[in-house]
Amino acid sequence: MRSRPLLVAAIVTLAPALSPWLGCSTEKAAAPRACPPDCDQPKIPAGVPAFQVAKDESTGPTDGQDVTIRVVLKQKPRRDGIYPALHFLYRYAMTRNTFEPRTFNGEFYGSESDAAAGANPLAKVWKGQSDKGPKCDNAIRTELPEQVEKAFAYSLNQGENEDLEDTCHLDEKKKIARIDEKFTHRPTFKLDEAKKAVEVQFPYLEAGKDAYVKTLSFNSAMTYWAEFTSTMFQKSQDLQQLTYVGLLDDQPVLKITVTRPEFDSKLSTVQETISSFAAITFAKLGLHKTNDKGANKEQEAHKTKTYLNALSFLPKDQVFVSPKLKKS
Repeated sequence: MRSRPLLVAAIVTLAPALSPWLGCSTEKAAAPRACPPDCDQPKIPAGVPAFQVAKDESTGPTDGQDVTIRVVLKQKPRRDGIYPALHFLYRYAMTRNTFEPRTFNGEFYGSESDAAAGANPLAKVWKGQSDKGPKCDNAIRTELPEQVEKAFAYSLNQGENEDLEDTCHLDEKKKIARIDEKFTHRPTFKLDEAKKAVEVQFPYLEAGKDAYVKTLSFNSAMTYWAEFTSTMFQKSQDLQQLTYVGLLDDQPVLKITVTRPEFDSKLSTVQETISSFAAITFAKLGLHKTNDKGANKEQEAHKTKTYLNALSFLPKDQVFVSPKLKKS
């Protein structure tokens, strides 16, 4: 029988050769990748604003990590355009490992310096431990073209109010087909971004038909002008000038140009003035001091007076009213 000292010596001698079989390794474990600069960069699909990961930090056990990812946008998107990137980063963080993070913070920046300092994020997506789903914050400013598009849609009663409960815009809104989508004559607008000016062309059509109305009163034509002017200036804060062109039989019957100062100082209360008078005539009806015909005549006369008064504030070269339009 061999002595114990000789057996120990043999084991020591054979240890390097046996180490792979015994599960021992003389190599050091690879150090975790530093981010930055060695950040994992997800493959961004088409249609999602491109970005570069600048920070990817995880703390805690693998089955309950707190994750923060900061990314730098390669190009600043429109305000509404950031949401696909928020959705993508959230899905990426939630699905890349076996376990979802306990908490997640995704931050979007416009520059590497802002990302490094954690200053001035353009947008955020996050999920707390008790949250059922993600929440988002969008600090990207709505630029003039997007402002005008939305204001124009509201002018046509096609605008959509933002759902304050759905901050990440996860619910896709179904597009409702409009009766005038295939009409030859449709309202249009042209934007001069340099001048911050818009020209709207509005055809006066029969209700639900791709055909011009046979007759058009001054008040009817001006009602659309007042609604467009108010909505466009109120919904597009950077807009400085609006030219409204009302069309009848493909010819202008109204062409009115209004600047922001003119609207703010003289024309912003036109619709309110008309609505207030309508309330008075309605009260008269209730008190039997007039009848339907008298109330309608009184209201139309007041509308004409109000619209003419509004136009009198504008320089003459900014106003064209066709003599075809009958005044009350």
